[in-house]
Amino acid sequence: MFGRLLRNLDLNFLGTALVIASIGCMLIYSATYFADPSLALLHKQFVWLSIAVVLMLIFLFVDYHVLFDVAPILYGIGLLLLAYLLVWGHAVRHHKSWIIIGAFQFQPSEFMKVFTALMLAKFFDSNDRAYLNLRSFIIAVGIVLAPMALILLQPDFGTAVTFTPLLFVAMFFGGIRWKVWVAMILIGVMLLPLAWFFFLKPYQKERIVVFLNPERDPKGSGFQVMQAKIAIGSGGIHGKGFKQGTQAKYGYLPVSHTDFIFSVLGEEWGFIGVIIVLGLYLFLVVQALTIAKNARDRGGTFLAVCLTCFFIFHVLINVSMQIGVLPTTGIPLPLISYGGSQAMMFFIAVGLILNVDMRRFVNT
Repeated sequence: MFGRLLRNLDLNFLGTALVIASIGCMLIYSATYFADPSLALLHKQFVWLSIAVVLMLIFLFVDYHVLFDVAPILYGIGLLLLAYLLVWGHAVRHHKSWIIIGAFQFQPSEFMKVFTALMLAKFFDSNDRAYLNLRSFIIAVGIVLAPMALILLQPDFGTAVTFTPLLFVAMFFGGIRWKVWVAMILIGVMLLPLAWFFFLKPYQKERIVVFLNPERDPKGSGFQVMQAKIAIGSGGIHGKGFKQGTQAKYGYLPVSHTDFIFSVLGEEWGFIGVIIVLGLYLFLVVQALTIAKNARDRGGTFLAVCLTCFFIFHVLINVSMQIGVLPTTGIPLPLISYGGSQAMMFFIAVGLILNVDMRRFVNT
């Protein structure tokens, strides 16, 4: 059976993910070469990616139905870690998002994305109704809102927002009537003013204001967005060349190796490079949705769709904020941005999607 599973491994999907990660290493090298000649950040990224690939293999070869069985345990551990952060978490840029153990640090909210997707897929695996009844609707939404609420209390609005695709997956693919959709949209619109006055922090309001008018504070809150636009626009068709991007090279573009690495891509690789990378993401997403369509059961379909939505959402939000279409948030570019937790999360997602694909021909 092990040999048969390996023969069903989608090398195109896996290879695409590895190519995107390799491009990420090249961009991190270029973005940090002048500020970090020892390449310590690049070496750390290699370590994170090595661990991420090992985790991917673990989640690839353990049958996803076994993971469904332990999903409540993983989900519970994730909630406990998020609760732990509220008291003892290490604050970085206003957020208590990190657990630090010696030289090692990780962000539990990234792993919680996978645990929530597993829990949601397990729920729908045993719920085959055409439409969600009230009880099922509350359970499905509650599975997603519980980690979102704990993350919002950190407060990390950007990461909490990345869980919203799971809500749409639960409601759209789980099945709710159009009247419920209309009611929720109306309630959401009515709650927007309350969110502005009573929920958003001052720095979050400032991000929205700067998004609407970056020139309002060009040397302060609007600096990142304006420099990102300059970097992307100056790349032209062919780009300035590898390690030739002036915005990252001379430090005009803050955190160019993390949230704003797409700007480095646009400046150095130009329009052609951007199209190639976005094309790779598109191929990855189409392959993943095909896997979801061909899954052998409802749980596998939901798991693949949930994880694919993370890829789609992260790419859309990250790219949009750098070209000024959306406010700035701390959402990384999948498999490309520097960071250990997000690299591990996305490679685990790749492993789980391949897991669903490999077992589509195995008898239940």
